[in-house]
Amino acid sequence: MKLFKRWRIVVMSDAQQNIKQFSLHKLVGFGLVAIFFVSLASVAVTIGIIQTLSHDQQELTASLENAQEEIDVKDQKLAQFEEDRLAIEGRLTELRSLEEQLKEMMSSLNPDRLAHFDEGPQGGQSLLNDDIKLVSYEEEQGLEDYSSLREHVPELVDRYKMAVDDLSHMKDELKQVPIAWPADTERITSEFGHRDDPFARTKAFHGGLDLAGPWGTEIYSTAEGTVELAGRDGSYGLSVVVNHGNGYKTQYAHLSQVMVEKGDQVEQGDLIGGMGSTGRSTGVHLHYEIYHNGERIDPYPYMTFVQRVLNE
Repeated sequence: MKLFKRWRIVVMSDAQQNIKQFSLHKLVGFGLVAIFFVSLASVAVTIGIIQTLSHDQQELTASLENAQEEIDVKDQKLAQFEEDRLAIEGRLTELRSLEEQLKEMMSSLNPDRLAHFDEGPQGGQSLLNDDIKLVSYEEEQGLEDYSSLREHVPELVDRYKMAVDDLSHMKDELKQVPIAWPADTERITSEFGHRDDPFARTKAFHGGLDLAGPWGTEIYSTAEGTVELAGRDGSYGLSVVVNHGNGYKTQYAHLSQVMVEKGDQVEQGDLIGGMGSTGRSTGVHLHYEIYHNGERIDPYPYMTFVQRVLNE
């Protein structure tokens, strides 16, 4: 068959060289040609695959870069959140410290006494109704509501600082206001205002508040000031009057003994006498009066001021 015949290949370089001849079987020749084209096709396919893989790699690289950018953004946000958290924790620590200061300052004002009313010894001067002018006592308080912690913590800290400063200033002012409890007893036997006079048995005005207790019960100055009177004072019996220097005066009457002298400087809570029944009195008790700008006022709101502020 012709397919199996041989091909003769003649190689000539120039006229002076020998002619070289090669004999190649046709089947081998066709095989070499086939191998060449198969190799060429393989190279083309490989190039295509490489190009495809390169494109995929580029897309994957771009995706990884985008993912890394998102991670970096999230890391920045987390770092900012952590910074905010630490800042807020610092502010809250400062708030807790300020709150403790407020509690300590308020606690230092608290007389820790709750009064109750009872029948018992009474006394003090009885005044005609037409000669009396009552003075009312009022107080106000406000509450602020803070919602957004991150936005309002700085403002809250500033307000707490102001509150501490205001309270500190208020404490200094309150030292001269008779807000303490005047005796080691909780038993109130006669209130401020109109009552049946225990001696005259008629309606009369009682210009103070009566506290009953055992003989010698300790009596305290309810604010700082200067002793104006220390001794007998007519129907008040043994009595102490303290001028607090801001329009306020307090009187402690029917004492068994006086433990201060005229001109003494006293602080809030200082011992000034003992409970007794001297003067116009039906039994052992303290008759306690508060004057403001020369007029008698109800002592009870002042005696319970701190308790009401603390919502006790």
